[in-house]
Amino acid sequence: MNLRRVRRAVPLLLLGLFAALLVLGVRAVGPFLVVADRLEPSDAIIVLEGGTPAREVEAAVLYRRELAPVVVLALARDPFPVARQLAGEPILQERAARALEYAGVPRHAIVRLERQAENTAQELQVDFEHARARGFRRVILVTSPQHTRRVRVIWNARYQARIPALVHPTLYEPFVPGRWWRSRRSLEEGLHELVAIAHFFIGSPLPTFDRGD
Repeated sequence: MNLRRVRRAVPLLLLGLFAALLVLGVRAVGPFLVVADRLEPSDAIIVLEGGTPAREVEAAVLYRRELAPVVVLALARDPFPVARQLAGEPILQERAARALEYAGVPRHAIVRLERQAENTAQELQVDFEHARARGFRRVILVTSPQHTRRVRVIWNARYQARIPALVHPTLYEPFVPGRWWRSRRSLEEGLHELVAIAHFFIGSPLPTFDRGD
């Protein structure tokens, strides 16, 4: 009789153990995604495209702390260029530049990259090539908290040995690592980053944007 009870209890115990491990794994995802390197004086603060104005405001704070003499802005591909033009809205890079100026970065300290990028990997490549051409020895990469791990993974894999980068999350974009799964928005962002990191390692035959072929 006792043996039967034990046999019946084993699947329940295993299920409970699996559930506990799953919960621990889910909890670990948030802290894993967020990277915050110790900041040091650098040659440039590079703002990853997106999250305007949260990333730009953080970059302005770092600029005012005199951590770098210039702030670099990417030129990302706009998914709605025609609609934006018809609506009289500025391009994404111009919006970012305006946010920087309003937050206290002088116009002469803002560098606008001219080569367009479609995704984070391409953007970091453009950033690296700009840094190398200017002879930079160290840069600070500012982005959203949940985006920092992907930035760190890509930069480490391709560029860190040549130009060290310090990855820094903006404090002005809400993402609580310990509660990342408790809202739909944070959950979607977290899962997107996990998939994007996996995509970087295994690749994908699909382009970021439809080529219209």
